Amino acid sequence: MKRFRNHLPVVVRPQALLGAVLLASLAACAGRSGGGASSTPPPPDNTVSTPSTPSATPTGDAAQRFQQSVQLMRDHKTDEAQAALEALVKDFPNYSGPQTNLGILYARAKQRDKAFTAFNRAIAANPKNATAHEWQGILYRESGDYANAERAYQQAIAAQPDFADAHYNLAILYDVYLKRPQDAVAQYREYQRVAGNNKPIVTAWINELQPPAAPAPATTTAPAAASSGSPAP
Repeated sequence: MKRFRNHLPVVVRPQALLGAVLLASLAACAGRSGGGASSTPPPPDNTVSTPSTPSATPTGDAAQRFQQSVQLMRDHKTDEAQAALEALVKDFPNYSGPQTNLGILYARAKQRDKAFTAFNRAIAANPKNATAHEWQGILYRESGDYANAERAYQQAIAAQPDFADAHYNLAILYDVYLKRPQDAVAQYREYQRVAGNNKPIVTAWINELQPPAAPAPATTTAPAAASSGSPAP
C-alpha cells in the first residue's frame, strides 16, 4: 500500500510557539548579559540563549518592532512582514529571531538561497535555534538532499530534545524517503511521547512499519528416559 505522510510545519508557527520564543531572544539580548533566556516572557521550549551583542548601535525598539513583524505574519501580510524583518535584521544583524522568521518567509516564497542565508545567520547568532535547524531540514528534504535533511533534523532535536515537529519530520524522512522503517518507528514513538498524544494515524503508521513478532516455538515435554536398571522386587 502506498503511504502518504504530511510534513510539518507547512505554515508559519503561531506566535505562541514561534513568536514568543524569538521575541524572548530579543529580550535576552537587550536585558541580560549572562547565558539563558529572558524570564519575561518565558520561552515555551527553553531553546533561546543570549545572542552576541549587536555590532551596530540599536535603532528604535527592537522588541516592539519584532512583535509588530510577528503580527504582520499572523495577519498574512507577507510583503509588509518581510519588509519589516529585512529592516530589523539590518539594524540588529546578530539577533536570531528576526533572521529565523525572515528565513521562513523566504522559504514559503520558494526563495531557497535567501532562506538558507537567513537560517545560517540565525544559527550563527544562536546555535540552539531549533526552529532554524528544522527549517533547513525541510529545505534539504524538498531538494532531495536527504543526508543533510537528516543532519539538520538531528541538530534541531539536539538543540531541543522535546521538539515534537522535528521528531515527526525525521520519522517521515526515515519512513518515506530513506526506507529505514525501524528508525522511523523510533522517531514516530518519540514524537508521540514528547507531543503527549497518540494520534490514531501515527499509531497506524507504526503498526504498518513494525514487523510482526515471530510466533513463539511450540514447546513439548520430552518423554522420561527409560530406566536401564532392573525393577525393584
